[in-house]
Amino acid sequence: MEQLEEFDYGIAEYIWKILKTQQPIVWSWGVDPDSVKTIKNGTQFHIQGFLMTGTVKITYDEGMDLFDIEFLPDDDKPRKAILGLYLDQIVSVIDKHVEYCDNYEERISDEYRLIVVP
Repeated sequence: MEQLEEFDYGIAEYIWKILKTQQPIVWSWGVDPDSVKTIKNGTQFHIQGFLMTGTVKITYDEGMDLFDIEFLPDDDKPRKAILGLYLDQIVSVIDKHVEYCDNYEERISDEYRLIVVP
């Protein structure tokens, strides 16, 4: 296991500041607060979205001054990586891969109809 440095903690904090600019979207991913951790050049956390349940890793490529996102599903689906993102793309790219789908409003309605009976 690599030793984390002050830079790694700073980058993780910076990434979370970016994510917090769109908190309602990030909350919709079902982030497990206990799973949030600092990793080399970034952060990772476990989510439970409509489209994917698993781990999301966000790392900063200092040489390119861009971010990379890796999706690690809990099931047997293949891993996926999106490389070379600008900071303003992070939330929308994650949302597209873990939560938001074409029939999102309908799925929300169906999901919560099962929980709350009028």
